[in-house]
Amino acid sequence: MTSLEYISQCYRNYRSSRIDDNISPNDAMFNEWYFSVGESAIDNIALAALASRLSCVERVLDLPCGHGRVLRHITKFFPEATIYACDLDVDGVRFCEKTFGAMPIPSLPKLENVVFPCTFDVIWVGSLFTHMRRETIKRSLLYLSRYLSPCGIIVATIHGRWVEHAYEICRYIGEDRWKKIMDEYRSGGYGYCDYIKEESHAYIEHSYGVSIIRHAHQPR
Repeated sequence: MTSLEYISQCYRNYRSSRIDDNISPNDAMFNEWYFSVGESAIDNIALAALASRLSCVERVLDLPCGHGRVLRHITKFFPEATIYACDLDVDGVRFCEKTFGAMPIPSLPKLENVVFPCTFDVIWVGSLFTHMRRETIKRSLLYLSRYLSPCGIIVATIHGRWVEHAYEICRYIGEDRWKKIMDEYRSGGYGYCDYIKEESHAYIEHSYGVSIIRHAHQPR
């Protein structure tokens, strides 16, 4: 089966499936865009799989899984695959295990200290690198790449130029720190600043904030 045939089959399965709408009361990500974000993630995973000629997916890692915003979609797109849920939020990991049948992997503040049990055909990294320093992203990518199967792929989200406009609608970090981010972004292609505790539901001191990356400066 070619990659196109395989991904087309996955799409047919996905579109004919009912997405589980069971929401944890502890899910801090739940909002009006919750389910459309999951659909968008599937679109990006499918495009990446096609570009890499991936024609079989047996194991998928969702990092960080939260309470299954994307994972609930992944289980329908790759119904035959074993899905692994990894997050610092242990409640989220347990919810994904109990609700979606995912294999639980509690994370650690330093990702390189997490020992994964196997390699993966797809590693989905949604809304993590968007909150990291460039050096941390590079280390994380290098570490995760060691857990890829021979044809495996990492699909990750980053903040690009659209976020500059989105900030006018949703001001998710203080204006003084946003100015620092944008000054760095405009001068060097990469901007970052830590959250303060009041701004983040998953606060990790000195290693969690907001980043924005110009396309040509994506970590390699």
